[in-house]
Amino acid sequence: MTDLSALSVGAIDPFAAASPAKNNTAIETQSFADQLATSFTEARSMFGLSPNSAPLAATEPMSPAPISQNNVGRQNSVTTGDFSTRSVIGLNALVPESSNTVTPPPPPTTTDSLMASDDAYWAAQPAAVQQLRYTDSSQRDMVGSQLASEGYKIDVPIMIWGEDPTLTTQLRQDFGYTWVPSALQTPVTAAPGITGLGITPYDPNNPPTGSILV
Repeated sequence: MTDLSALSVGAIDPFAAASPAKNNTAIETQSFADQLATSFTEARSMFGLSPNSAPLAATEPMSPAPISQNNVGRQNSVTTGDFSTRSVIGLNALVPESSNTVTPPPPPTTTDSLMASDDAYWAAQPAAVQQLRYTDSSQRDMVGSQLASEGYKIDVPIMIWGEDPTLTTQLRQDFGYTWVPSALQTPVTAAPGITGLGITPYDPNNPPTGSILV
């Protein structure tokens, strides 16, 4: 039978092997806390650590690396049929990408509005007068005179000279005209509001028969 008392003290307690035999009596007279501190100091010396060095820090569990928003964006990206990548973060992922997106038409421009108004002006004229819109400028005078002699109202600046009907009408209204003479009628001798010796004033309230209303 093995005699446990014959075993080396260091075989049972490796911390005790680092201390000389003369320290055993001193350890027995110390409190448990003092004995633990002494043994720990001797063990540090045995492993080549200075007894006065800072205590070893406990190893803290590693926290998971923070999730990058860029990684989230890459994980939430999909590839469309044309191999282009788009981000579908959050609720956008629930909305399918449509290849048949309808683009609303651009708002009408000033030119479009003028064209529509000009079209309406010519559409309101008799069919015989409408041909002046597309008659060659060298022939308009002759064709317009013929139509005027037949009793049609011919607006010379617009139908013969080719002025824009919408802009011309707006300019007349701005100057106070309520009517203008048609072809073969006596021209106006004074603008609205102009009076004086020898001037026949413009009468906005009594347009002559056959004149063109503004």
